[in-house]
Amino acid sequence: MQNDTISLAKEKTKENAIRNQLVESERRLSTLMANLPGMAYRCLLDENWTMEFISKGCEKLTGYLPDELMNNQILAFQSLIHKEDREAVREKVNKGIEQDVPFQIKYRITTATGEEKWLWEQGSAVRNENDEIVALEGFITDITEIKKAEQELIEKEMIVRELKDKLQEETVYLQEEIKLTNNFEEIITKSPKFRKVLTNIQQVSSTDSTVLIQGETGTGKELIARAIHNTSNRSDRVLIKVNCAALAPELIESELFGHEKGAFTGAYHKKAGRFELANKGTIFLDEIGELPLNLQVKLLRVLQEGEFDRLGGTKTIKTDVRVIAATNRNLEKAVEKGDFREDLFYRLNVFPVFIPPLRERKEDIPLLVHFFIKKYASKTGRQIKETSEKVLKSLSEYNWPGNVRELENIIERAVVLCTGKRLIYGDWIPENKIGAGLNFQTLEENERAHILKALETTNWRISGEKGAAKLLDMKRTTLESRMKKLGINRP
Repeated sequence: MQNDTISLAKEKTKENAIRNQLVESERRLSTLMANLPGMAYRCLLDENWTMEFISKGCEKLTGYLPDELMNNQILAFQSLIHKEDREAVREKVNKGIEQDVPFQIKYRITTATGEEKWLWEQGSAVRNENDEIVALEGFITDITEIKKAEQELIEKEMIVRELKDKLQEETVYLQEEIKLTNNFEEIITKSPKFRKVLTNIQQVSSTDSTVLIQGETGTGKELIARAIHNTSNRSDRVLIKVNCAALAPELIESELFGHEKGAFTGAYHKKAGRFELANKGTIFLDEIGELPLNLQVKLLRVLQEGEFDRLGGTKTIKTDVRVIAATNRNLEKAVEKGDFREDLFYRLNVFPVFIPPLRERKEDIPLLVHFFIKKYASKTGRQIKETSEKVLKSLSEYNWPGNVRELENIIERAVVLCTGKRLIYGDWIPENKIGAGLNFQTLEENERAHILKALETTNWRISGEKGAAKLLDMKRTTLESRMKKLGINRP
């Protein structure tokens, strides 16, 4: 009996010790849960994921007491999740359950005070002894500050990306500017109108398209032709120049297409023509408007078929030539008069380039003056370093009917006459200044006035023997087209 009492006392003591250990464990667990920077939970796997247990961190995290969310007494925890995130949260949880792995989710909630927070949750399914899922357990913590930092980083990266893109765009622009400057280093300009011309020839130079350069005498048509060739795929081959106006009519065919021995009096040897020499390269036909009609047919054949016959020859010669033509004439009017073949004009006019006269790009005059001073001072041994504002002003006021060529000739003469280090005003300055009583009009203004005068003379009759078209030596349709373009309407 005494032994039984002693055994019972020992059991009681052991039981109390175990109970005290459990109480201490629960206290520690409660303290740990209370001090966690987040919220631990256990919920059922029902439609609302009903919370069975929530730690004290719930209040700091959501603004609700644990009892308010447990068993959906006030509302379900799932109702706090942002509407846009709920479906994604459910999909990720279900995927973790299906794959039997812990799930990790980031989502937004709206707290009791209406504040939006970002949460990070990690959890897993709880199974019983029959391997059936009975609950979900996990931990949720606040990552709002981390998400803000992420967003700030994203915004900064966007700013950096935008700056990088802008820098790349500027780099491309500068490269194009450098390319434009290097490719056309002989061309001096800052005129937007002329730089547009350079941009156009930059685009066409890499092709084999025929180019027709149009502009007044002295505007630099040959310079543009050389720039097109130098920036083309044929730049390593020859550029052959032919001035159609400088050759005697009876010699042009032989110069262009060559001749066989005995083809004409004095033809003692076979000669290769310019088109033959220009094979794989470029041929520049200056003053193309002066080409005789009988040779225009031959030129058209070269452009269309890439072949020709030598003068006096019977063998067809093939050639691969890029043609650049230039003229200061109005070829459309020459076509109307029958002086130039219409089919040849259209074949040459594949890519027209119009060079503005110097009077339309006067901002280039100071640049050109300094360039020519340097050029001719070097040639003549002069030590000219600068010029006066009066000189530049006077030169800018002049209308330059001879364009850049006239300016170059005048500066060459001025450099020869100059005895000091400064180019000063003198009698070499051209006298016909725009500001001195001469009122120059543009070609378009002159054309408009000319057409108006003809219309008034014919009482606004356009066609017929007594019409303005006949008076102006134009087709009726051409006159009507010009009137429309120039805004001329019958009063």
